[in-house]
Amino acid sequence: MKVVFTDLGYDITTISQPAEGIITATTRDFDLILTDVRMPGINGSEVVYKIREAKPKAKVLVVTAYPGDPWAQKALDFGALALVKKPFEIVKILDFLKD
Repeated sequence: MKVVFTDLGYDITTISQPAEGIITATTRDFDLILTDVRMPGINGSEVVYKIREAKPKAKVLVVTAYPGDPWAQKALDFGALALVKKPFEIVKILDFLKD
């Protein structure tokens, strides 16, 4: 995914640890933030909550293989733009970058 977006001219930052992602997302500006729901330590809804608490206008998109997961629904309650079910096509993410 990173290669595709880089080839399209986007500057991509990837982070594997949720806590580090929260710090990065709240101290830098991004056009779009992607997070998964199920991650070690901190789930995606907590990530969305903490980012949106610090940056209410941040655009956070949640990707998940489990859209019925209560944590996925909670992420929407906390202000995620949408849930995108894995596997997904890159064009679905690009649609959110255009808005």
